[in-house]
Amino acid sequence: MAGKPWFREPWPWIIIGLLGTVVIASFITLWIAMSNPDALVVRDSEYKEIKGELRAQNPEQIRAAEEARQQAEKAAAVPKTDDGI
Repeated sequence: MAGKPWFREPWPWIIIGLLGTVVIASFITLWIAMSNPDALVVRDSEYKEIKGELRAQNPEQIRAAEEARQQAEKAAAVPKTDDGI
């Protein structure tokens, strides 16, 4: 079968182009991730300081949240019966 050589066909180049695009996009994604680190993680001392400031600002909300958490823990600790009630 005397056809064109593979490098004269468009499909191999389309596939190579798509794969090359994915490789370039992954390197761009890696560069973005490395140049913009997350600032969400704080040291323990900063966390305790922020937590103290929030407690001073909203004592009512903190108390209500702690009560809700305690009630949820009690509800989770109660064993459920299998009789459908």
